[in-house]
Amino acid sequence: MRESERDVMLFLLAISAGSADGWSYFGLGHAFVANMTGNTVLAGMGVFQKGGHVAHPLLSLACYAIGVAAAAFFTRKVRQGVVWARAITRTLLLEALIMVSAAVAWIAIRHGLPADSAYLFTALLGCVAFAIGLQSGAMLQLKIPGVVTTYITGTWTTLVNGLVYFVTSRDPRVSRPRHHHAFDERLAMQAGILAVYFLSAVLTGWLFRNEPSAVGGLSAFSILTVAVYTTVRSKLA
Repeated sequence: MRESERDVMLFLLAISAGSADGWSYFGLGHAFVANMTGNTVLAGMGVFQKGGHVAHPLLSLACYAIGVAAAAFFTRKVRQGVVWARAITRTLLLEALIMVSAAVAWIAIRHGLPADSAYLFTALLGCVAFAIGLQSGAMLQLKIPGVVTTYITGTWTTLVNGLVYFVTSRDPRVSRPRHHHAFDERLAMQAGILAVYFLSAVLTGWLFRNEPSAVGGLSAFSILTVAVYTTVRSKLA
C-alpha cells in the first residue's frame, strides 16, 4: 500500500471515531468511546454529583482498554517500516464486524423499543468502546508521529506545536526539524484529521436531528470501507 492510500484510510478512520463519539454520548449513555480524557472527567465528577452517572464512563474506559490490549496482541508482530501490515487489516475487520453489528442493533432497538432498552444501549456502549479501542491500538503500529485517529487532544497539541515551529522557522534562533518536507506534510495530515473528525461529529448531530436510526451507520460504514479496501489491497499486493 502506498502512503497516499494509507492517508485516505486514516481520514476514514477519523470519520468513524468522530461519529462514534457523538453517537455514544448522545445515544448510548452520555459517555465517550474514543475520548478517554472526557470519560475520566465524567467518571470523576459523577462521584459526588447528584444523579451523576459513573457506570457508563467507567464501562467505556474498561472496554476501550480491553480493545487496545487486544489490538496490541493481534499486531504484536508488525515490523517497523511497513506502511500497512495485514495484522492491522485483520484487527480492523474485527472492529468493522462489531461496529456493523452495533449499528444494526441500534436500529432494531430504536424501532422495537423493548422494555429493557436502557440495558441494551449500555451493552452497545461497551461494544463500540471495545471496537474503537481496537482501532486505537492498531493505529499505534503505524508509528506516525502526532497523527492519531481517535484521541484528538494529542493531535491538537502536536499540530499547534508544529505550527509554531513552522511560523517561526525563519528565525535563525529557531532550529527547525530535519526533513522539512515530511514535517510540513505531517502538519497538513494533522489538520486534515482534525477537520474530518469535527465534520463527522457535525454530520452525526445532523443525523440525530433528522434520521436518528442512521446514526450508527456513518461510523460503521467508514470502518467497513477501510477494512474491505485494505483486505482487497493486501490480496492484490
